[in-house]
This record gives sequence, structure tokens and C-alpha cells, in this order.
Amino acid sequence: MMGLFTDDAGNLSSTRVFTAVIIAVVLFNWTYATMQSGAWQPLDLDATLTLAGALAAKVCQKFAESGGEGGDRTSGLWK
Repeated sequence: MMGLFTDDAGNLSSTRVFTAVIIAVVLFNWTYATMQSGAWQPLDLDATLTLAGALAAKVCQKFAESGGEGGDRTSGLWK
């Protein structure tokens, strides 16, 4: 499980932890609202943008650290 929060060098990645916390909080709030109302609640625009922003920050951070080159899985796609 800790491998999910570590970068390629094996160090703890604060951006990954931050992204995971945001996703967990948004999904918990959405599930809580759905359970309280007793009916399926659509994910509102604010929650969607929050999730998209957290994921975009993680993607941008990865490219900023690697100088614009993807990791092992995407290096062939960008050349």
C-alpha cells in the first residue's frame, strides 16, 4: 500500500498523498450525501473540478520533475 504513495526513487510523494486525501474526502462527502438523501446524488461541478484539479496537479508535477519527459510507461509516447 505504501508503494502507492512513493515516487520512482522510493521517497514519499507529498503530491500523491495530497491527491489521495482530496479524492477520499470528495468521495466520502458524495457518499454521505447520497446515503442521507436516500437517492443517487450526482457529483456536483465543484467536486468534479476539485478532483480534476488534484489529478491535474499530480500530472503537472510529474512532468515538471522529469523535465517534460514521461516515466517508464509513457516515454515512448512522447518522443
